[in-house]
Amino acid sequence: MERSSDERRITLSELLDSREKRAMHQQELLKRDNSLLVSVTLNIPGPVKDRPIYRKVVDIALERLISSLPEGSVLCEEQMFLPTGPEGYVLVSQKFLSSEALKRITVKLEEADDLGRLFDMDVLNKDGGVCRADLGRSGRKCLICGDNAKICARSQKHSVEELIDRIDQIIRAAGIEE
Repeated sequence: MERSSDERRITLSELLDSREKRAMHQQELLKRDNSLLVSVTLNIPGPVKDRPIYRKVVDIALERLISSLPEGSVLCEEQMFLPTGPEGYVLVSQKFLSSEALKRITVKLEEADDLGRLFDMDVLNKDGGVCRADLGRSGRKCLICGDNAKICARSQKHSVEELIDRIDQIIRAAGIEE
């Protein structure tokens, strides 16, 4: 995929500020009674987090999520396109699903295919979040070598360029074009 030299590079400060704003927005959305929230972002390393192709991948993630939920369970959906990366939110009624059942759905989507491995779907409720470990699941696998992704990231086993190249391959293989 062609990468433009004018793509906006973000700073660590911008990334941390964005995470704080995301957490506040998530809490705002969760004020609705009997609701669960799925926050959808992408696992994209490096300083360039927003490209038109990444927005399309988040669109696909949201489509897959919503089509996997029981009819009538979605209370609202929203998307934001920020320099720190596209974000999607789906508010789900607890009348249809428990937090754990919703997390099982998101993990299945994240593991369905290579494209799904780019999705980062966090399930949140008023008390916090539900993680893979809560379901007895192991952590994510590295896109390149298949080892534990957190260990590879921490040790910087693979360069950002290698990871971005692999992400671009995954997106191309999924038939998504800029």
